[in-house]
Amino acid sequence: MRFPVLLLLLAALPACNSPQMSAPEPAAAGPAADTDFFVLLSFDDVRLPAPGRELDTATPAELAALEPDRTPYAVTPGVETADPHPTLFWNALTRQLASAAAQPPPLFARSYALVHVALYDALRVTQHGCRPSMPANAVAAGAALEVLSYLFPASAATLEQTARTQAELRHGPALAGWLVGRAVGRVAVAWGRTDGSDAVYTGTPPSGPGLWTGTNPVLPMCGTWRTWIVRSGSEIMPEPPYAFGSPEDLADVDAVYQASLQRTPEQIAIVHKWADQPPPVIWNGLLTPRILTAGLSELASARALAYLNVTMYDGFVTCWGCKYTFWIARPSQRIPGLVTVVPTPNFPTYTSGHSTISAAAAEVMCELFPGETAFFMAEASEAALSRFWGGIHFHHDDDQGLVVGEHIGAKAVARMRHDCLVAPLPRLARAGGGTIGD
Repeated sequence: MRFPVLLLLLAALPACNSPQMSAPEPAAAGPAADTDFFVLLSFDDVRLPAPGRELDTATPAELAALEPDRTPYAVTPGVETADPHPTLFWNALTRQLASAAAQPPPLFARSYALVHVALYDALRVTQHGCRPSMPANAVAAGAALEVLSYLFPASAATLEQTARTQAELRHGPALAGWLVGRAVGRVAVAWGRTDGSDAVYTGTPPSGPGLWTGTNPVLPMCGTWRTWIVRSGSEIMPEPPYAFGSPEDLADVDAVYQASLQRTPEQIAIVHKWADQPPPVIWNGLLTPRILTAGLSELASARALAYLNVTMYDGFVTCWGCKYTFWIARPSQRIPGLVTVVPTPNFPTYTSGHSTISAAAAEVMCELFPGETAFFMAEASEAALSRFWGGIHFHHDDDQGLVVGEHIGAKAVARMRHDCLVAPLPRLARAGGGTIGD
């Protein structure tokens, strides 16, 4: 367990009880254990256009738009893309749309995850060697269009125009990639429509000493949403919260109060660093420049973004499942007159979302960039401490969030190591001679 030690070093405050938790189980299998797709079943999933016959699914208008001197499967080496890194383009647009929609953090993470799952599966299936060469920008544009139009229907018309610009649909390979990308995007949308995110809470919040006393809590059904890496939102649970009025509980309450009386400017700045943007935005912001610096391929970039974002999404589902299992009161509900640095979120305290999501994200980032392990671990610990310094979480919330997030991240890393981006298959023979893509 790495994070509680880092918390102690950073805070120089007494640590909570050592967490008792079993080792993480092996990573749950994806839709197809031999391919590790997220939403597709295989490279020849029947929901996709048949290899070599992608243009059979094109509309007459799409075919008419092809440049007359381009045959359907003529491959132009070094096809120029509308954006040099389409996965990063769609990552940024997802952030803009989700921010404009003021999505709560779990929904923000869901948007990121659905978009990047579609991009990764689409690029993987089109770069496996069994299909004609297709430019990544066209594939990504088709996949992103379907998912983002589902997530943000009010922007569908603008998204269509943007996607077509990005896809550069002037020749056969681009149109073929666009069509496959859209097919994968529709599969991802079907997954999203059945993930339970539209479930409505019909229960009654519990009441009693030490329990949350707010109204209209944010996304109380989030813990029941379908997950990508863990089997469910209840698979990995923290130790129980401290009993109300116990010595441990009272010490936690007093620690928040004492910290509120002696915050430093540096601590306040750290609170805002982690509170002014949702955690998924912050961790995507740490990954995207490293993709460029490391010179990752488009497929490797899509893989990195997909794993980071499904892991954070699963972290939210797990954390929210915990919050609405225990319904523990926030510090401001326990400490009269408590001054917080940022507004207290409108949902129960145990465990901390920032801690859970950041610990999970850090595990993935350490796997991708092992030379920066110490940095990512420190960032996760700082995210946790920021919630304590801000007066909106107890130490126990943060410590146990880090523990659970680390376990979720470990499961994601186990799956990443299985998903090794196998070498492309030999190109398939086409009727009439030659191979697809020749």
